[in-house]
Amino acid sequence: MSRWDIILFALASYVAIIALVNLMRQRRVNLENQLRQQFEKQRLAAQRQQEALDRKSQEEEKQKQFEDYIRRKQKEAA
Repeated sequence: MSRWDIILFALASYVAIIALVNLMRQRRVNLENQLRQQFEKQRLAAQRQQEALDRKSQEEEKQKQFEDYIRRKQKEAA
């Protein structure tokens, strides 16, 4: 191999490695974004589920208080 062949081979190798590194970086960024989106969706779903449980708990507590009130009034009337 001549000197020019070695120089061209080294240059082609450098360009190929730089291109591969850039592709890998872009893929990493894309994966990070996908993971962030999935995490955010799961966090929001968990938050909505917790809020629904809290509302249900509050409604049950209010229902219990109402039933207790009705029982007291019925005892007072009797």
